[in-house]
Amino acid sequence: MSSLKTGNVYSGFKVVHEEYIREIESSVFTMEHQQSGARLLCVQNQDDNKVFSVSFRTPPVDSTGVFHILEHSVLCGSDKYPVKEPFVELLKGSMKSFLNAFTFADKTMYPVASRNDKDFSNLMEVYLDSVFKPNIYKQQEIFEQEGWHYELQHTEDELIYKGVVYNEMKGSYSSPVTVLLDRIKKSLYPDTLYRHSSGGDPQDIPALTYEQFLAAHSNYYHPSNSYFYLYGDVNIEERLQFIHQEYLSQYTRNDFDTAISMQQPTGMTEFTAEYSILESETAEDKTYLSMNYVIGTSLDRELNLAFTILKNILMDSNAAPLKQALLESGLGKDAFAFYSDSMVQPLLGITLTHSNPSSKAAFLDLIRTTLSRLAADGLDEKLVLAAVNSKEFELREADFDRYPKGLTYNIEVMKSWLYEGSPSAHLEYETVFAAIREKCADRYFEQLIETYLLNSQHCSVVILQPSNTIAAEKEACNRKQLAEYKASLTPEQLDQLVENTQNLLTRQSRPDAPEDLQKLPKLSLQDINRSALPQVPTHEYTHNGIKLIHHEIPTNQIAYIKLYWDTGVVDTEQISYLVLLSKVLGQLETDAYSIEELTSEIGIKTGGIHFQNEVFGAAKDSDANYQPKFSARIKVMKGNIGNSLQLLHELLYASNLDNLIKLQEIVRREASKMESILNQKGNEIAASRLLSYFSDRGAYQEQLGGVAYHRFIRELAHTIDQQSERLSDTLKDICAVLFNKQNLILSVTGASDIYEEFAANVEQLSLQDRQVELKPVLKAQDHASNEGFMSSSQVQYVVKGYDFNKLGFTYSGKMQVLKKILSLTYLWNAVRVKGGAYGGNLILQKEGILLFTSYRDPNLQETLEIYDQAYRFAESFEADEDEMTKSIIGTLAMFDQPLSISAQRRRADRHFFEQITGEELQQERNEILSTTPEDIREYSGLLKAVAEKNYFSVVGNETRMKSAQALFGSLEELVR
Repeated sequence: MSSLKTGNVYSGFKVVHEEYIREIESSVFTMEHQQSGARLLCVQNQDDNKVFSVSFRTPPVDSTGVFHILEHSVLCGSDKYPVKEPFVELLKGSMKSFLNAFTFADKTMYPVASRNDKDFSNLMEVYLDSVFKPNIYKQQEIFEQEGWHYELQHTEDELIYKGVVYNEMKGSYSSPVTVLLDRIKKSLYPDTLYRHSSGGDPQDIPALTYEQFLAAHSNYYHPSNSYFYLYGDVNIEERLQFIHQEYLSQYTRNDFDTAISMQQPTGMTEFTAEYSILESETAEDKTYLSMNYVIGTSLDRELNLAFTILKNILMDSNAAPLKQALLESGLGKDAFAFYSDSMVQPLLGITLTHSNPSSKAAFLDLIRTTLSRLAADGLDEKLVLAAVNSKEFELREADFDRYPKGLTYNIEVMKSWLYEGSPSAHLEYETVFAAIREKCADRYFEQLIETYLLNSQHCSVVILQPSNTIAAEKEACNRKQLAEYKASLTPEQLDQLVENTQNLLTRQSRPDAPEDLQKLPKLSLQDINRSALPQVPTHEYTHNGIKLIHHEIPTNQIAYIKLYWDTGVVDTEQISYLVLLSKVLGQLETDAYSIEELTSEIGIKTGGIHFQNEVFGAAKDSDANYQPKFSARIKVMKGNIGNSLQLLHELLYASNLDNLIKLQEIVRREASKMESILNQKGNEIAASRLLSYFSDRGAYQEQLGGVAYHRFIRELAHTIDQQSERLSDTLKDICAVLFNKQNLILSVTGASDIYEEFAANVEQLSLQDRQVELKPVLKAQDHASNEGFMSSSQVQYVVKGYDFNKLGFTYSGKMQVLKKILSLTYLWNAVRVKGGAYGGNLILQKEGILLFTSYRDPNLQETLEIYDQAYRFAESFEADEDEMTKSIIGTLAMFDQPLSISAQRRRADRHFFEQITGEELQQERNEILSTTPEDIREYSGLLKAVAEKNYFSVVGNETRMKSAQALFGSLEELVR
């Protein structure tokens, strides 16, 4: 560990503050580079998953998305690394545990992470050169590719806009939630930067000029406006020396003003806006009503934490009183709240969905009367304690799953550091929790309701209404503007546009020079561990007829308990009801507890009890192609395991499934949520539908969350008043056969003392024991339905694929290298760079699944043609030793990601159910390590065979889909 001292200077960096933060077991050094004015925070500890980032304060002055486009563009070549896309080259050949960039409302962050020291240095070096010395000043085509440009391949063609960010944001603004959040910020912050869309509004993006783009970089990407961050087991003096010598020593302080101003209170404002629905959709019951409040500043750590907890009390828990009042009112079908503290003035939003404009007054009145009652009568003390405990459990657990821990802390740091506050303010929490607990007895949360909500002088109501015409009107306006612009051009100017388009396509098609690729820092296979990640030690036991598995790893005194029931005992006609069962458990009162009491008990005694449906792949000793499970997941501190199992028993066997009113409410809310998912996750919906054509597992999963489930829940919601008793009986029947020790496997993750406590208390579950029989499994029809689903989206999600096992191919680890190469070379260039989509990818799974996918794609037929031609890329594939090594290393990085405790538990459970051995994992790794260009060429037959099966599914824009109607077996509306 470093011995830096406050007041000393190291490579130009002066240490201005030093402290030890017990909550994250880290020494934290705050520094300033004296010559350039750059700020740096080092969070030093023993974590080998090291994180580096450089961030900039980037307050937008309009909605052209300039900082979002810069975020993309600076990673497209730099002084030291003049290849077209160093970012992609790093994705291909780095052992990174994280590599990306973020555009927030007022900042842009460039984080990287790796456990490999050499790789970490490489990532730092490329990112620093990218942000400070990008090629954007030399190559205008970068701006045109990543931002926007006029596309005209022939003078007689229709003029269009094209660009990666442009199409990304067209997809984003197709979601009503994006539009809602945008309008909320406009209503609350009319005089500050937050009224603008930092990501870019598609209507405004084409107003951005290349000169404005360059000026934004010149002004804002200066060290004086930068925030460096280092985390983990790093050699801090070595890193400081590199940053200083290679970059910061070349700069002097800049006094360019990037200050973020505060919005003065606006009183109560009202804002009305529209979002797009299909022409044939009804507008009834599709309005969003949102009441929004500005809450202090993000520098007030206690207030921020308190409002996170208060949001949970009022709107998130199963007994949340404000949410219950909104749902029981009948004014809408679902309600949610969000608290955003990544701005200098945080906001709380309370939103009712599937409502109507005429309900606005009643909505506002209900919020005020409910909050007034809660403030006057007091919040339920146990609900408050449960919410406080839940938040504290979450922070102490510090299990951030897919994000490195250091990156999560980096984002937290910026919530105060960006606004001249203490960078450690959002890392510390013990003192704040102690203060909140002490104040709870003295109407603390009730006073917050009175001060910041009931007596707010800075709030708004936003009414977001559906429109059948707004999308067509915007499209017609765009086409008219483009046509008028084209008509105003001289023949010479038209020729110049065609030449510009061709120049961009030429640049995109031209391979990087070998000598430029050689300039990129790289790893060798000697830097890579040739052994597969070890499996979690797993022990199998049988206890009183129950099969138990114990994953023995340290978990900081937290027990992770998972119960898996085989849903093969449930009739195939009832599969979708299993989703509803996972929703109702915990939302109904039980024999022993009211819903308020139950929620409090769970929050006070556990870290949460959750239910879900999961589908594992085939086991080797079974003829079935998949293993469907209904699971219950418990997180609980050691010493409280018995209490948690008693609570689970109560949920499983004593939930009041006869509460028909509550069941009706849950069904309507679930239908509302599913409709939102369809509108926001077109890629997942298209992939799920396609898999259901040919995969038995996919057919089952489609009943749990795809179009099939949406149709089920939509029809049930329409008839729930008449069907609620039948629903109750169906759920009871499922519970009777499902929650049975005969079809249960129990998983426990923790040290040996955790397992011992669990084993001593397992009888608290009091599980039923009855004979059950497995029902016939659901199977795919293996038919190319090739459905197209029209949505209000402005872009497409195009998915094509098949089961390669059925075509006579056998899985090998070499296929994972094929996936890496196709995704980051062929598809990246054809679908994203040239096609303008936000993403294109190859999904390849061991069980036989091969899918081509695109994300926020302006194209449709063109993308399908790209998929069909992938085999030609493979059959002519050539790569030298360096390029092949890069692809192998990048592939191994997917397998060597550091795993959180939750991820380790999930991996261990999957290995158990699918009977995956350490020998198989090593064989797969050996196959990856031995992959050659010839192997990739041999897979051209695989790609061609999958393409020729011609199984595909598309979710996309109504007009574009109708113009391609002949492609589809059927074409229908996604949301009816």
